Amino acid sequence: MPVWVLSQAYRGLVYERALWRILGTLVGAGLGLAFLHLPNPYLQLLGMALVVGVASALTHVFRGALSYLPMLAGITIGVVVLPSVLTPDASLDLALSRVECTLIGVLVTTLLCSRTTPRSQRKHYYERVRVLAADALGLAAQALGPSYDQPDLALFRRIRQEIVDLDSQARLLAAGSWDAYRRLPYVDAFLYAVIELLAASEVIVRQRERGLAPAADYERAVLEQAQRLQDGQPLRVLRKVAVRQEGQISLARLRRAMGQIQRAEEGLFAARAPARRGRHRFLTIPAISVDWPLATRTGLISGLAAFSAGGIAYALASPALELMAIGVCTFSIILGSMPRPQLMSRTMFTGIAVGVLVASFYRYVIQGYLVTDWEVIASVLPFLVIGGLLRANRPTSAWALDANMCFQLASQAGMAAVSWPIIMKQSLPLLAGSAVVCSAFFLLPRRTHPRGQALVRRVVREIYPLIRRSRPRLFRVWRGRVARQWVRLLHWMGEQTPQGLLSLINLGHGVVALKRLAKRGSEQQACVRLVCELLEGFEHQPQELAQQLQRISQSCADTVLAQAILDVAQSLQGAHAVLVYAYPPNAMPRAVETS
Repeated sequence: MPVWVLSQAYRGLVYERALWRILGTLVGAGLGLAFLHLPNPYLQLLGMALVVGVASALTHVFRGALSYLPMLAGITIGVVVLPSVLTPDASLDLALSRVECTLIGVLVTTLLCSRTTPRSQRKHYYERVRVLAADALGLAAQALGPSYDQPDLALFRRIRQEIVDLDSQARLLAAGSWDAYRRLPYVDAFLYAVIELLAASEVIVRQRERGLAPAADYERAVLEQAQRLQDGQPLRVLRKVAVRQEGQISLARLRRAMGQIQRAEEGLFAARAPARRGRHRFLTIPAISVDWPLATRTGLISGLAAFSAGGIAYALASPALELMAIGVCTFSIILGSMPRPQLMSRTMFTGIAVGVLVASFYRYVIQGYLVTDWEVIASVLPFLVIGGLLRANRPTSAWALDANMCFQLASQAGMAAVSWPIIMKQSLPLLAGSAVVCSAFFLLPRRTHPRGQALVRRVVREIYPLIRRSRPRLFRVWRGRVARQWVRLLHWMGEQTPQGLLSLINLGHGVVALKRLAKRGSEQQACVRLVCELLEGFEHQPQELAQQLQRISQSCADTVLAQAILDVAQSLQGAHAVLVYAYPPNAMPRAVETS
């Protein structure tokens, strides 16, 4: 069975998934054997359910191939505990033999697949990251040029999609290489710097709409640096303008974003990944972002499903329900680990149904004529070949995975032949267990908009510490966290992502700029304090607040501070769509959420 899940596109991923599968199997088996020493069967099932719930939740905490470890731990403990609880006389040896067969299968599959699987194309991937930064610089150059009011929306959408693709591939391509894992923070820094470039470009466009002008030759200089990145040459940060004239755009954020790209490029393309110190110390701080509500909910559902299935099977004293309980335990973890399980539930059930039906046919028609082990092996080979072809065929690939695994689980190759009623009695519970899980995820889907709204509200919560603290701390960490939320929202919603999230990022930058200008004098400090007081509850009435800030800027004697207030006002106007999406006007007003 492991061959169907360990066969991957890249050699490093084969090695790493094999490692986590072995460790997960050992952890699950060890915990399962420990729980079997508990005095009461229901306590044993409860311990199993707790591990299944925690393992299912951890699949949303760990990223990349590492999430395979808790998944296999949760699946294995069900394989060990359920047979032993339901038929304690003979099933412990069977459960242990299943664990042994899993380990044998992992080792054999890894040895066979690793030599024929190509290495990951990491160099090509890193070049794609650099080209992405070049495209973002091209968008920034357009904002500095005469056609700033005609944005290239196709280029922007392509950049946004490329960010999602590169982020989703980063940990898969790094699998199996310690050096590649050390470079992952620089990939993240590259992506966050690109998001910063997009946000800075939006600010430049807003300022030009107010009549401000960029410094001379900056468009050409930015295009030159974009071409350098396209050609594979290192980026050079543009020089700072000696004296910024009145009515001229501040390009400090653009230069800072270019500086982030330069440092990320140094780390990503170095002969050896640099140590996290010096100028790389803050750059490589990971932006950890876990959807704890989703992880908690998934863990509770999987744990409750596993305990209920095992408890029902034990209460009915029906060993025939063993496969049903194992199916509920296994498929609840697998489907629960997916971001949108409702999209895969029908496909998975199709594969399970095909696998169970073919296995029943095999047991009824073929199994009775088999005597020796070699005959058993020869009888299974045609099914494996056909299953492999279906798995390799793109239209049937998705459901063929589950069909192959369920065929091998339900065919019971090598066991004694039985009558048709017994075959049905043993096969239908597996189909019923998967039907319960798949229908539950299909009928109770993870809806797009509630989670999308929750992600936007998290960004809003991240802004409030900047507003309320006189000296915002750890701004670099804030920048990374908000960028990570931006990427997560794109992952989740795709083309349905509401407009204006970049404006929310610019709002945070604008607040920090105001706090710095407050140090210029008592009048500026009083003005900034007033603006921050007005920003309390900004998510509910962004347009009205933006108009109020525009009036305040007109009465401000400090022109630099007035422009900074206008930046905040325009950020609120730009974020109107995403704030209305997250806080609908017809909904009950929420209290300001803090963390």
